[in-house]
Amino acid sequence: MLTMSIYRPMLTPSRYNREKTRPAMPRKRTDHYHHGDAHAALLDAALRLLPEVGAQGLSLRQVAQEAGLSRQAPYNHFADKEALLAEVAAVGYGRLEARIRASSDYPAGAHALRDAFNAYVDTAQDSPALFRLMFSCELVDLSRFPEAHGAAERSFHSLVDVVAAFAPAARVEELSLAAWSLAHGYATLLIEIGISDDGAQRARRSALYARMLHQQAAASWPN
Repeated sequence: MLTMSIYRPMLTPSRYNREKTRPAMPRKRTDHYHHGDAHAALLDAALRLLPEVGAQGLSLRQVAQEAGLSRQAPYNHFADKEALLAEVAAVGYGRLEARIRASSDYPAGAHALRDAFNAYVDTAQDSPALFRLMFSCELVDLSRFPEAHGAAERSFHSLVDVVAAFAPAARVEELSLAAWSLAHGYATLLIEIGISDDGAQRARRSALYARMLHQQAAASWPN
């Protein structure tokens, strides 16, 4: 069983505030949440605000207002903004993992690798601000947050499992990194530059992605 632990935020996106902001809508404040409910309400509020203000623009005060809680409420659940962002990022990792594992071919079917590519790209396309946060070493140091780090590792290993189903054991690590890098690069080009990505283009590119990696797995490799 592969146990590599290499997941770290590798990219530092330059634009977090691309999403348009909206004036914060006043909400009736209520502190009548149970402790766990308040925690979840704050996390949900952060996820709602993130596409609008970006991770850099998000504040604990905004999150409290969005959740209908007092300004001090976030500090009962999160040590600081980074702690909140770590939990938000963990939600993103969980969504990515679930999407990859949802393929009917996962992990060893004929289209598992193609489906993993599409899952990765769709995750970025559906939630660009969340995707940027997941890979921001400026905003979240995963080494400080074991639960978020674990969620990140699990999301990566969902892709590793697909690669391990067809690659020689000695090459799973390098091919998994290649698979991750290719999918991440394409997703980043899509959300940052806006490359064309219609249905026919995606079908061809996801097939090419899978074919290249399968061919590399079958090729002889120098010592």
